[in-house]
Amino acid sequence: MLPKSIKQISVDGQVWGAALSEEQKCMYLEVRKEEKQSITIARLDLEKLKIKSVKADLEWWDRLVGAWGEELYFVKYLNKNDPTQRSFFCFDFKSKRKSNVDMLPSFDSAATHPDVYEHGSDFFKTVSDFLSLELPLSCEYLEWRDKIIISYYLRSGNGFDRYLLLINQGEKEWKVKQDEQMKGFSPGAFFVFEHQLIFIKDRNEVCVYTG
Repeated sequence: MLPKSIKQISVDGQVWGAALSEEQKCMYLEVRKEEKQSITIARLDLEKLKIKSVKADLEWWDRLVGAWGEELYFVKYLNKNDPTQRSFFCFDFKSKRKSNVDMLPSFDSAATHPDVYEHGSDFFKTVSDFLSLELPLSCEYLEWRDKIIISYYLRSGNGFDRYLLLINQGEKEWKVKQDEQMKGFSPGAFFVFEHQLIFIKDRNEVCVYTG
């Protein structure tokens, strides 16, 4: 069970990618269903916390890389064995039209991302000592207003479980098990946009905490 201060929005499928649109104050999600080899784009309004999905006529080797307003930019991998063979295209979420582009624009993210503390580094050891835990993988750390957010891993069977910890004014407010049985460290556990902490849990729930 998540704490009441976290709003969760379920997604029909698995989130493989996300792009933030500062102008629209929304987040676009690349949602996949492996059994059907299908891709849907979902738009989450970060003010109303309402989600809307649309089929975008995407292929399995297309990947969402950024958003500019309601224009979404993708890379298309032309050879699954050679990632250097690729092209780019734009999808307008509003008109649902696709168009090829020669190159990607520069995406200046308005989000605040955590620092990655590499396993064994001085900062990593400080976090490990603070948590009084033997951490097997790198961790992520962010100081946000009067809060501290830490993403860390613990060994679980043949994999690793990922946890997200929020400390508010020096006191633990909540701890969430974000993912289970991961194969290793994966950066980008969470980010902060304006007054919201946003993370994806179990690859199918978008979680929003308003600070």
